[in-house]
Amino acid sequence: MTSISRSFLALATLTVAFAAVPVHAELAKWDQAKVTGLAKQLADSTNALYDTFYKQPPPSVGSMQAREYQQLRQRVRMIKMEAGSLSASLAKGEGYEETLPSYDSLMELVRDARRIAQGLFTTQDVQTKAAATRAILNELSPYYDPDAEPLGPATR
Repeated sequence: MTSISRSFLALATLTVAFAAVPVHAELAKWDQAKVTGLAKQLADSTNALYDTFYKQPPPSVGSMQAREYQQLRQRVRMIKMEAGSLSASLAKGEGYEETLPSYDSLMELVRDARRIAQGLFTTQDVQTKAAATRAILNELSPYYDPDAEPLGPATR
């Protein structure tokens, strides 16, 4: 093999190797004021979601949805608490490193709640409050997760 052939083969091998490595987006440039404002909006939005969800009539005891409703109710309560904690931490001046665990915990709760909500009937006002909360999370996520995919409505 000639040196040109070996060079071409080495270049081709490197190209394939780098193509196989997943490319990650970068975090949005940290803006303490912007992130703090979004977290405050999120805390307000999750409070409204919580209040609206609790006003929703629960499924009848013994129905197939009664257990899922109670599970979702618990997740909504925990989301409200975690969003409030994240907002308070950011308002005190804590940054990315200090608040990342809270964000991760919040998103785990959100994913769990979305899974539960797929099989559960919710009223239009709950869906509207959930959509507002999702929109804020979609704005906040790039500051914490460069690969975050926008959240859409939970599907049934």
